[in-house]
Amino acid sequence: MLLGEPSPSLARINMMNMVKLEAKIVQLANEQTALVSRLERLNALDEAPTEKLQRAGKQLDRLKDLEKAARTRLEEKVRRKAEWERKNRS
Repeated sequence: MLLGEPSPSLARINMMNMVKLEAKIVQLANEQTALVSRLERLNALDEAPTEKLQRAGKQLDRLKDLEKAARTRLEEKVRRKAEWERKNRS
């Protein structure tokens, strides 16, 4: 569940390996940058379309939450890998 809705994206993130997680984080950051510029363009209009602004705002929140989840998952994987390597060195 992400923002109160089932999230196939979150399920995919949970199944990704470390390399794919790093790529996903970059992709999500790029999407956020594009969306922020879109929000700025919409706000610059004389009559800003409130519905589009609300949708884009929700989408931005969702992207931020997905990126946070991906970062958390990657950190967990890195930590577990380090523990495994430390344990198996002996």
